This record gives sequence, C-alpha cells and structure tokens, in this order.
Amino acid sequence: MKVTPRVLFIDAYDSFTNNIVGLLENKLYVDVTVVRMDDPFVVKHFHALLKAFDAVVVGPGPGHPALPKDIGIIQQLWELSPEDMLPVFGICLGFQSLGYAFGAKVQRLPFPRHGIVTRVTHCKSDIFETISEFEATQYHSLHVDIGKQDHDDLWTITTACPELKPLAWDLDDKHTERILMGHRHVSKPFWGVQFHPESICTTTEGARVLSTWWEHAQQWSFQNQRRAMTCDPVFQQLLNMQSTRVFKDSSSKVVLNGNQKSQLRWLQQRQKSVRVTDLVEALHASQSEVILLDSQGHNAGRYSILGIVDTDRTRKITYNVQKHELVCYFGNLGSLRVSVDSQQQVWSILQDSMTDFAELASPYGLPQSSPFWGGWMGYVSYEGGLESIGVTTPCSGEEPDFNFAFIDRSIVIDHEEGLVYIQSLIADDMSWLSRTNGLVSSLEDKPALSRTISSQKKESLNDCIKRGHNSKPVEATYRQKVLACQASLRAGDSYELCLTDETRILLPVETNPWELYKSLRINNPAPFGTFMRLSGATIVGSSPERFLRWNRDGQCQLRPIKGTVRKTQDMTFDKASTILNSAKERAENLMIVDLIRHDLSGVCGARSCSVPQLMQVEEYQTVYQLVSVIEGWLPKYGASSTTPTGIDVLKASLPPGSMTGAPKKRSCEILADLEHRHRGVYSGILGYMDVGGGGDFSVVIRTAFRWDDEVVYRPSNDSATPATFHVYRVGAGGAVTIQSTDKGEFDEMETKLDSVLETFVGPKVDNQGAISVNGVSSSKEQS
Repeated sequence: MKVTPRVLFIDAYDSFTNNIVGLLENKLYVDVTVVRMDDPFVVKHFHALLKAFDAVVVGPGPGHPALPKDIGIIQQLWELSPEDMLPVFGICLGFQSLGYAFGAKVQRLPFPRHGIVTRVTHCKSDIFETISEFEATQYHSLHVDIGKQDHDDLWTITTACPELKPLAWDLDDKHTERILMGHRHVSKPFWGVQFHPESICTTTEGARVLSTWWEHAQQWSFQNQRRAMTCDPVFQQLLNMQSTRVFKDSSSKVVLNGNQKSQLRWLQQRQKSVRVTDLVEALHASQSEVILLDSQGHNAGRYSILGIVDTDRTRKITYNVQKHELVCYFGNLGSLRVSVDSQQQVWSILQDSMTDFAELASPYGLPQSSPFWGGWMGYVSYEGGLESIGVTTPCSGEEPDFNFAFIDRSIVIDHEEGLVYIQSLIADDMSWLSRTNGLVSSLEDKPALSRTISSQKKESLNDCIKRGHNSKPVEATYRQKVLACQASLRAGDSYELCLTDETRILLPVETNPWELYKSLRINNPAPFGTFMRLSGATIVGSSPERFLRWNRDGQCQLRPIKGTVRKTQDMTFDKASTILNSAKERAENLMIVDLIRHDLSGVCGARSCSVPQLMQVEEYQTVYQLVSVIEGWLPKYGASSTTPTGIDVLKASLPPGSMTGAPKKRSCEILADLEHRHRGVYSGILGYMDVGGGGDFSVVIRTAFRWDDEVVYRPSNDSATPATFHVYRVGAGGAVTIQSTDKGEFDEMETKLDSVLETFVGPKVDNQGAISVNGVSSSKEQS
C-alpha cells in the first residue's frame, strides 16, 4: 500500500499558518502535521519525531531568529547530524533563521515591507529552474545580509557566508539596494524564501516554488536513501495527544428543550411599509430587555431581526473572563452560577443547545427564506476573543464577556421581499402569534409611529445631551502610541497593529437609549445596526462591518473592512477610490485578508476557501471603505459531535482580525500593553446563532455601550443634589502600518468616532459652515 508522504510544519505563532498548510496539502499531496515551535512534547522528542517525516517546513512568525523565545526548536534543524538530516524549507522567519545559522546577519530594513507586492528576480536554476517571473507578497521588517558578492554577480557565493547560495532577490526596493528573497545551503538539503508563497496576492508561479522544492527534496531523499518511519512510536504518541484534545465538552450542557420534540410555529404576511422601529415601539419592547438586529434596509443587510426577551421564560448565559464565572439563567426558575476552567464550556452550551433542535419541525413547513427561526442572540467581547488565543489583558472588567439569550419568540423582516415572519419555538403559543400578527398588520396604514414619538421626545433628548459630558482621546497621546506601534513593526514583532482608544460620554440617567439609537440610525445608517438591552448591558450601534455569516447549507462568509476615507462635499467616490487603492491602504487590507483566510481554512479546509471580492471600495453614509469578502464551505462529514459547524469557525476567528492586526497573538499582546484598558463590547462581535443551522455576526464598531449599573455623580449647577449620569463608551481606531503617519492615524480614528459622536454630544456649525462634533471638523480628510 502506498504511504502518503508526511511533512512536519513548525508554527511560530503566525496568523498565516493554515494558508501555507493548505498550499502544501493541495500542491504536494502530502499529510501535514502542525506543531508549535515551543511545544513541550515536541521539544523533548524532537530528534526522534523527525524520523517519522519526509521533510520539514518552517513557517513565518514574529520576532528575530537570534532570540530563542521566537524560534524555539527551529534552531535545532540547522544543527542536525548527517544521520538525522532531512529536507527543510523555511518561509520568512524560517528563511531568516537558516541564514542566521550559517553566518548571515539579520538586520532591520530601513523601511519594513508589510503587505507589499513586488517582482522577484531569481536565478532560473535549483528550485527556480522552471519558474517564470512572478510577483510575491512580503511581510518582513528584517532582511538577511549575506555580505557583498566578490564579483558583481547576484548568484555568486560570498566570503562572509560561504555555505549559503543566493537564489532570488528583490531589486525594486527604493530604500535598500537589494533584498535577498531566496537561498539554500550549498551541501545540506536546506532551502528558504523570504516572500510568502501562500498570500492571496502572490502569483501562481510564486506559489509553485513549493512544488519545485518538493521535487528537489524527494530527489535528495532518494539519493541519500532516507525514508520516513511509517510506524514511529513517538509520532503515534503525538497524533494521539492531538486527537484527544477536547474541542467540544458537553459537561455543562444546559437542557433548553426538555427532550420534547421541537416545533416552530410561525405566521407570515406581506408588508412592504412596516418599519422595524415602529414594531419595537408598538410592542413596548425598548423599555425592557430586547435584541434588535437592524439592517435598516441597507443593500448589504436584507433582514432585520427582533428577538423578544421574556423575563419569566427566556434562558440566558453570561461568562466573565477575569473571574471564569459562568451564569446560566432559567427565567423564573432561577439561575446557576459556576466556576469553569475556560470558555470552552460556554461554547459547548451554545453548540449543544442547538443540537436539541436538530429535528426541528413545523405543522406548516419551515420558512426557508427566514434566516433566523430562534436561537442564541448576543455578543462576545473583545476580551472574550483574547482568551480564546491565550492573551490576557492588564485591565479586565467585571461585566459579561459572553452575553447571550435564547430567543423563543422572534420577528424577522425581509426588506427585499416585503415579508414579515412572526415565529415562536414555544408550544401552544398561537395566542402570541395571532396577537402579534394583528399588531403588525395594524402598522401598515398608520403614520410612522417612531418618527412621531421621536419628534415628541426630541426636546427632552437634546436637553439630556446638552447636560452631558465627554472625554475624548488626547491627540498627542494617541499619536505617541502610533509611533510606539511602528517601533514594534520595525522590530519584526507585527505586520499591522489595530490601535484603538475610547471616548467616555456621561449622559443623565433619564436619557432614553432607544431615542439615542433612533438618532444614530438616522445620522449614520449602516447594515448592522443594533439596539440591545440584555443582562445589564445596553448597546446602541450602527456597524458597517460583517464579521462572519454562515448559512444552513454550510457556506461561510467574512467581510473585513480596512481603509477608511471621510465623506465630504469635495470627496467623491473616484477620489476616495484613488486614496483607498494606494499601496498603504491595500497593504492594510491585504494583511487582514490573508489572516482571515488562515482563520477560515483552519476549520473549512483550504480547498473550499476563496476570495470573491478583493479590496473593493464601498460607499456608506459618512465614509468610503475598502472591503474584501472571504468565503468557505463547512465540510460535510455527517451528523456527529465532531462535524465542524459555523460556531467552530466563529471560535477559530476570534477576536476579529480587522480589530487586532497580524500575527494575531503577538499583535494583541502588544496592543494590550499600549492601550492598557478594557475594550469590552467594542471590537467584539454581535449577532445570532439560528437553530436551523445558520448564524450572522457583525464586528462591534461605530457603537456606544454602557453597563447599566455603572453610574457617576457630578455637581449640578442649579441644584444641591448631584446629577446622576450613565457612562457610555465609544471606541474607535485604525490599523497602524509602517506606511502610516501618526497624524493620519489620529484623523482616521476621529473620522470613525465622529460618525457616532454626533448622536451623543450633538453637532455644531463652525464659522465656515462645516458641521463639527465637539470642536472636531467633519471636513477633515484622512491623511
């Protein structure tokens, strides 16, 4: 029986690993085993483990090859004895480590090359023998210096590094004479490239270098009579350890359905004129716990979904990262508070409770066009995402990092088809369905109730806003943090850092958050509007960015936004497109696209992942933005506890790459030190998981949130009694790259902040007639 070749991939905590693994599997037809460069078992059994593999690929990662903490076991590869030798291919950090091990200097570039696509000039021999000219993506701050050639020949071996043969160069850098892009050891089976063959913007020929290397690797193994051990005991032990890691723990399962057969009861009516805000007010839902996902009829959001929370009936869960405390609420039956080892048990509750509805039925058939039949609605905070990648912050909060309600009663508006679905998972709930159906019908012929009420309360809202206070980021401090980010980028610790800051707004406790939301959706309409009051959190948002959607057929989609230009009278779509298609903005977007491809392919597999939209400009109410779309399909292995679901993709993708940078883990650690604050709901995700098998989450940006029990007191000018205020928080920021300017990044942060701030502090007009928010002119353009 033919044995499939095995390749060991050493991961240095990079965020592109799965893209490379997919390329290896698809191009070389090999089985790839991924290990971390500091895995204790691998470190202990490294030499014995190598006997089970035909070759090793060393991936990219943050840091410097001279630092043991950054490369771990990688250094041992270059020191292998002849009897342990096997072919090795290094990419980026792996390439630099190979050079450093054999005498090269690894130095900082004058200008790092992160997300830059350039032409590679190669020797047309060795692993480049059959490769045509190509362009490739670079992600590096450091470069390998092998010394000057004795003759002015790119391919001669230098006296400084007599064991390294140069194979490829980048000759187009404006700041450096030339940058080494590929080399090999003159006698050992070690090769490496500085560029990233797996990037979406590396051309096919650049990716094919891996195939030509594999041919050379196999030839070397044949000539040296080296074969991998097919039944190596250490390898089998490693596989057993990896296969027994718990990914789905049912130990804390919450029984939602009581083992009864699940039934969905629903009514449908055609309604083209009903407004979701009118519906909320007619149901008096805004005064109690409620979850509204409001697409506002935007072309990127076809549906609006209203989740009804019943204090006596609705099941809820919250989880706090700092305390590792999980609380399960069972309506009027009480609650259960437990300490857990990790958030995995929370994910298990969410996942397992959905399987209770695997045989969902309906006496009328199921409404296939409705994306949500019931299920979990809520959010995961930024810190909840950090815990999933092993990053802790110096400032942790007491509030819920997971906050979800299981929605039995829901109303879905299909804006495209003009349909309204009234739905319930509760047995014998026809009375509520009928009553709500009648209420929806009554709204069609009435005037816009929400506008009428908003007009009546406008004076009160404006009065509250005038009495408010706000504290915005200090420009000098923010710009200094931008420069600190760039210092980390130059050191090779990150390719891109999404720096953020927070504005705190104090509004009198009598301020109605529902009226704030209605004002925000007028000032800054977006496809992922949110009004949520749940378990002590109030959220008022108008996010333009989808994080992840998966449908009932298993198709997954992510839509990262990177690159923003403020809309003004002078800023046309064409002008914005020119700015957003600059090298800086495209590099910013490209890095997140490659990161998200890694996150998605880790669950869906690289073969199913594609990028149907790469860096296109989209127009919103207040900004133009550069948007990409990444898609993949969940594998269909049959109904079992190990079949991947959309929830698995959700877990694997947190926190949102567009809010972190790349590589994700190291970038989040750097940002935690710089920001030194709890982001909370901002930068997290918010949406739903449908019992029918779908889900949709947005990135929480352009959003204000408050914790209902957090109030502050300030002296009142006209009363001896101190005034009481709620604290609203609005986060904003942007991706810092090496091409950023500190002024430009501050302006971009303010552009995003102002899209929300007008609702909370009110606009005013300067003497040039430009609208400004708290003194910040809205005519300011991004640098």
